[in-house]
Amino acid sequence: MSEKRASWATVCVGLARMILHSREMRRKMLFQLVIVLLVLVVLGAWPLATWLSGSVWLFLLWWGASMFYGLMIVLLAIYDMAAVVKEERKKHREE
Repeated sequence: MSEKRASWATVCVGLARMILHSREMRRKMLFQLVIVLLVLVVLGAWPLATWLSGSVWLFLLWWGASMFYGLMIVLLAIYDMAAVVKEERKKHREE
């Protein structure tokens, strides 16, 4: 009897849908992502500043990746706002 294993893509999509579906999970995830972003900014500004200033490419890579990460957090926050508006409209229609 052969057992089918879920692929990584299927697992990732399932986890993402679970997180995006629940307002509480979205908020917890946003909080954790913002904390990680703050750690990245602090690391880049102080302990790694001399290492990053040694090469323009390292500097651009670090801060470019940090900016991309921050933009993804902003997109998740916008999604959260839109989902809350949708949930509230649905709640008012049911009343």
